[in-house]
Amino acid sequence: METAAFGVHASGDPRTLVLCLGNDILRDDGVAWAIADALDEAASKSPTPNPQPPATVKRSALSGFYLLDELTGWDRVLVVDAVRTGQHPPGTVLSFPFEALGTEAGPSPHAVGLPTVIRLGRQTGVPLPSWIHIVAIEADDMESFVEGLTPAVEAAVPRAVDVIRSVLAHAPALANAPA
Repeated sequence: METAAFGVHASGDPRTLVLCLGNDILRDDGVAWAIADALDEAASKSPTPNPQPPATVKRSALSGFYLLDELTGWDRVLVVDAVRTGQHPPGTVLSFPFEALGTEAGPSPHAVGLPTVIRLGRQTGVPLPSWIHIVAIEADDMESFVEGLTPAVEAAVPRAVDVIRSVLAHAPALANAPA
């Protein structure tokens, strides 16, 4: 499902995407969708027509090579997702450039991560974004088949929205963008 955010016209910015990945019936795996809802709500309540750099918000449950379809044709993509690193308490909001993800391959061609998808897509000439940034929220429970976030992850949603707004406000200018 695609929605406009940040006071953008209904079609959104055709060049900047906030891609919210997850599954809202797997507990904390739905945090990106909750963040998309919060972005939409903030945009609808904004008193100014364009409070942020324009972006289109999209929710997706896709993974692996199917992500190529989500990423193709955008100049900039900010990916929002739940992670479990075990290195941070649940609810920690992490923000980093795509290049910081590394290049670890998945266990099979059917279970590949974003770094492998991007690398193989670029090697084969798929028109992928020149700028990709990640905002990840440390999850507690991504296995329970239940709607709703754990308390720590739910509390992180407003912080993640603020981080996303800041990252987009400081993103590099697009080529041929109006000054």
